Amino acid sequence: MVSRSPLTLATFLHTFLPTPTLYYVTNILAIQGPTTFVYRLALLPFTSWMIYRALVSLDFATAIFPADPSKFHYLNQGLALAMFVAFARVLARTFTSQTPQRRPTSPPTTQQLALDAADLTFNLRAIGWNFTATMKVPAPTRPLTPTSAFVAATVKSLSIHILAFDCMHYVCQLIVASGASIYDPTVSNLTARNLHATILTILTGLCIYTAVKIGSDLLTLVGVTVLRQPPSQWPPLFDAPWLATSLTEFWAVRWHQLFRQDFLFCGAIPFGRLFGRPGSVLGAFLVSGALHFVGLWGMGTGWDVRVVYFFLMMGVGVILEGFWRRLTGKRVGGRVGWVWTFGWIVGWGPLFADPFCLSGIMDSVFLPHDLRPSVRLHSIAVTIIQSRFTSS
Repeated sequence: MVSRSPLTLATFLHTFLPTPTLYYVTNILAIQGPTTFVYRLALLPFTSWMIYRALVSLDFATAIFPADPSKFHYLNQGLALAMFVAFARVLARTFTSQTPQRRPTSPPTTQQLALDAADLTFNLRAIGWNFTATMKVPAPTRPLTPTSAFVAATVKSLSIHILAFDCMHYVCQLIVASGASIYDPTVSNLTARNLHATILTILTGLCIYTAVKIGSDLLTLVGVTVLRQPPSQWPPLFDAPWLATSLTEFWAVRWHQLFRQDFLFCGAIPFGRLFGRPGSVLGAFLVSGALHFVGLWGMGTGWDVRVVYFFLMMGVGVILEGFWRRLTGKRVGGRVGWVWTFGWIVGWGPLFADPFCLSGIMDSVFLPHDLRPSVRLHSIAVTIIQSRFTSS
């Protein structure tokens, strides 16, 4: 394997930049329809090699904090996720039978083609494109007019989720050692050990949710305030996933759909043709598991296939819901459906949360220690408690 090099201007230009550039060129060709298939096919091996080279060669963490890069290995995780998605989408653009379109006019002008390709490159959900027409986009939860009200609501959401993420991350750091398992070997009681693991599983899931929300809010602010895009182009990323009353609703509707097109093209469609609906469901979750598997590998702590098993079990749960519907004529739902949904997710959750914690990500630094809200709140709480005991 190629040794990793810190990100510098030279490695950025030589190793990183070719990947988004070739992906952009592939999108330009895809938008022009079937006549460009030969060119896309010829470009595929070069683009794939550049993606692989960037994945295994670059070290973002060392570039940011060379003294202790382990605190920033999540940046390499982000790189690994990005390269996986880029490869999946290059495959989709190369072999798709549906020409990507978002404009009624045909063919587009040169300027429209360039802008459309840029949108297809950076629009993760591909909102507004013909191949995502069936995707359920959450209804707006922020005022779309005036823009200032939308920005204020987004800033409020960002602040709340930064506070929530930091507090939950801080609690995780208090109850699990750096790079340690969620199953505490120092706890002899099996019930207590499993309860400890369950709490960490739930906190891990909530940390992921709030972290993705933070990223979404930040990008929304950039899009609306810097790029001057209308707020309507930035619909909510999640649709209150805690309200889901079935696994199908949770994963297909209420959870974010950032990688939906990748799971469909690389998993659901080919496996569905071979094995019907069960193959389609398991194929989609298999690709999701592979995505997260590669992401955790990017942390630099090795392989852990349990994350793939977690997502496959989510697929098994969705298939079981389909069997239930055919057996009873009713969809899974209601209060019982809610208990089923989160019992299944949390029950299998350690397959994801344990590798996540073992990767060392809970020891990561996202904010300077002295600026962390959780640290200040903890200090205030300790001071109040100490003063009350002293006075009594």
